[in-house]
Amino acid sequence: MTYGRFGVMVAGLSFLAGLVAGGVAGLLYAPQSGARTRRQLACVGDDAKERAGEMVEDATEAAQRVVERGRRLVDI
Repeated sequence: MTYGRFGVMVAGLSFLAGLVAGGVAGLLYAPQSGARTRRQLACVGDDAKERAGEMVEDATEAAQRVVERGRRLVDI
């Protein structure tokens, strides 16, 4: 059974979502002050936002390459 690139992307995003959820749960149950936990959550959120932006940029570039390749094939 093959899933192709879409399946790999879904699996990767699912893994990242689980990773973030596990990290948040670990921080919430850690024995430390609330202020420190909030700072850590803010850092995790900022990191996740940055990674998501990078993933969007990568996906956009990949889509543009596919479109360009399609245009070249149609022009031939």
